[in-house]
Amino acid sequence: MGAIVSRIHRTLYVLLNGRFVSGRGGVSFLLLSTKGRRSHRMKTVPLLYLMHSGDPSVIASKGGSHQAPDWLLNIRNDPEVRVQIGGARREGTARIASEEEREALWPRFVECYPGYEGYQAQTTRRFPIVIITRSEG
Repeated sequence: MGAIVSRIHRTLYVLLNGRFVSGRGGVSFLLLSTKGRRSHRMKTVPLLYLMHSGDPSVIASKGGSHQAPDWLLNIRNDPEVRVQIGGARREGTARIASEEEREALWPRFVECYPGYEGYQAQTTRRFPIVIITRSEG
């Protein structure tokens, strides 16, 4: 069910250029596009995000799954990504947050969406937080 909702959200986000669907219930969403590590095609997912030092950050929870989300595996293979926040699109480079950054961001993510604590309790996998910096050029 979550995959269907995600696809609908992504489609509406693109069709409406982020209007009406980039924020919901006090949280903000972006579209993250990564290059598939096997297909080499761009894959796009809507993700809750927080700003960190001027850059968007996302959390690789996959709903508490023991497996990392595909987009995280794609980033580890090729960190060059595209991000859409509302109607604004930009190229970026994704990186895993440092331990200090993660310690600062985790409580903010939980405050924004308390479900992350429940997700984390379902698995021993520690959710990486990914920070997307703007590409130069």
